Amino acid sequence: MKDNLKSSHKKFKKNAKNTLYKGFHNKNKTKQSQKISCLEELSNRLHLPGDILAGAPIITATGRNELCLENYKGIIEYNGNLIKVQTKSCKICIEGKQLNILYFTEDEMRITGYINAIYYQ
Repeated sequence: MKDNLKSSHKKFKKNAKNTLYKGFHNKNKTKQSQKISCLEELSNRLHLPGDILAGAPIITATGRNELCLENYKGIIEYNGNLIKVQTKSCKICIEGKQLNILYFTEDEMRITGYINAIYYQ
């Protein structure tokens, strides 16, 4: 008689896990893309560059020996071979040799040295 009264809770929980939370990650991505498109539309209507409203990082490289980075939040890691910086939207890594931060302000920095690579994380 006990076999007939088995709980189906575990089976229900397993099925619900696969279907219940399936759409959460997609909803966040669509909200973020809608937010970006709203900022883009606003910048278009005001005839302003998109980086001003969105706070996008601006990287200006002068050859392989100098780089200017604007719109950053903070320095995560800094040594002679790697400089990792947090921006509003991602992390930016600058790899090279004899890297040096020449100066930095609240939203701009100048990096000198031999720059091998710039990549986003």
